[in-house]
Amino acid sequence: MGSTMIEQMSGDFLQWLRGFYFVAECGSVTKAAAAMGREQPTVTHQIKCLEKEFGVTLFDRSSGSMKLTPEGRVLLEKSISLFEVIRGLKSDLAGERMEYDGKIVIAASHSVIDTFLPPYVEKYRKAHPRVKFHMQGGFLETVLEKVESAEADFGISYMESVPDSMVYHVLFETGMKLIAPKNNRFFPNTIPTLRQISQVPLILFSRAGTLETFVEKRFNEAHLKPDIVMTHNNSVSIKKYVAQGIGAALVSGYAVSRDDEKTLDIYPMDRYFPKRRYAILLRKKKYLPLAVKAFLRTIKPGITFTP
Repeated sequence: MGSTMIEQMSGDFLQWLRGFYFVAECGSVTKAAAAMGREQPTVTHQIKCLEKEFGVTLFDRSSGSMKLTPEGRVLLEKSISLFEVIRGLKSDLAGERMEYDGKIVIAASHSVIDTFLPPYVEKYRKAHPRVKFHMQGGFLETVLEKVESAEADFGISYMESVPDSMVYHVLFETGMKLIAPKNNRFFPNTIPTLRQISQVPLILFSRAGTLETFVEKRFNEAHLKPDIVMTHNNSVSIKKYVAQGIGAALVSGYAVSRDDEKTLDIYPMDRYFPKRRYAILLRKKKYLPLAVKAFLRTIKPGITFTP
């Protein structure tokens, strides 16, 4: 037997933790008792026993509400992890396939949400139909903000630079694609050059009316001024306008699917524009429910999580 021994704990310790969790989540003992199907004095007793066990105050009661203290926030995070482990043990020992529930919140660009994620969400929900998804679309700055504030469980975006507070896991690398209407008149029987592209009506992706820096830079380097007839911040809408014949467009390669070949002519632009890497972004030391971890492994098998 190893030298590390498990310290003795009171027999009702897990029930105390359960009561603590419900109070933390509900914000009051009364609501927690109703949610647990217990009497209010029972839940109050559980909280007091925990505070005595650890010798700390778990809730700040000065404002009349049950607000977690710093020690309480630490215990809540550890308690959730512990209950997830116990749930996993019960499933493993019973030889059952675990079915998750809860909600997964993802922050990503609209293109990632519209084009990359759907097959993974479909696959995951077939196995775990009780899990709900909430998508928050936005630019890189929005994705980083949502992940940093823990409003999102994780984010997916291209990598410019990753803050020290986050870790990333590369998903894929993609180049730019030029799209034009099917059997288009802009580039008949030719692979378009950058000069030819600059001479046709162009729809370009923009942020608040500002072109993506690396696209604008490439035209400037070639001393070309593109004929921009429209800017838009949604690749799905850009593809619709292109299919209608408004103009050609430059979009990220992952935003173009095989189905788009029915309505669009598609040209790779790797010789003109650098490829970009897209990654899963996670806040360091953030607690991730098992349902979130399972979905991340659906997207990227073999992904590991730091404590």
